Amino acid sequence: LWTEYKNDLGKYNISGIDTPAFMKIRNDAKKVVSYLAKEFELRKNADQQKRASISKTGELNMNKVYAYKFTEDIFKRMTVLPEGKSHGLIMFLDWSGSMSDHMENTVKQLINLVMFCKKVNIPYEVYAFTSEHTDKYSVDFKVGDLDLHNFKLMNLLSSKMSASEFTYASSALVHCVNPRSCRPDWFHLGGTPLYESVIAAMKIIPEFQKNYKLQIVNTVFLTDGEGNPVRNVLFSHTHT
Repeated sequence: LWTEYKNDLGKYNISGIDTPAFMKIRNDAKKVVSYLAKEFELRKNADQQKRASISKTGELNMNKVYAYKFTEDIFKRMTVLPEGKSHGLIMFLDWSGSMSDHMENTVKQLINLVMFCKKVNIPYEVYAFTSEHTDKYSVDFKVGDLDLHNFKLMNLLSSKMSASEFTYASSALVHCVNPRSCRPDWFHLGGTPLYESVIAAMKIIPEFQKNYKLQIVNTVFLTDGEGNPVRNVLFSHTHT
């Protein structure tokens, strides 16, 4: 997506990024991100302690041998801590026109969450859902499928990105939420296919969980409200 974005704006000799603004957001978020990371680790450690079990080692505790006639509890004990649960986070951003007045602050919150993921080293994916974007990546639907032909997901940020890719993508995203920014036609705000993205998440989340071998995946929807209705089933022809 960002390669396509860069190529389109490059035709007009426009960079399309605001790295200083992104760096400021990232720096401003450090205190909040550190607090979130601390709370996350505390809760995870507390959960580990809660699930800890006590087991006998099979070795005699010489300090208790004298009591062998009165009790069988003469073996050393050890506390067994299970490994901490592995976590992941998937975020879905509402890329619709009604979000225009709230998009700047929403993206700041989004970056806070992403920086938290990076801080505690857990995998993450960020998608934007919209009715716009190019038909270049469209798919055909089969008869009997829900009619989701105006639905697009854009993978904006990912833990798979390199440091330079992440900085570019984040700087471009911050630039794009400025109402006066120049961006490709396919990246304009569109409708609100919220329910469609929930349906897509039913496939995306299990695959994400399986690929990273995660025990817990949390999902966050950053949206301002009700989505477009999903009522129709495709009967005879295909949409893209």
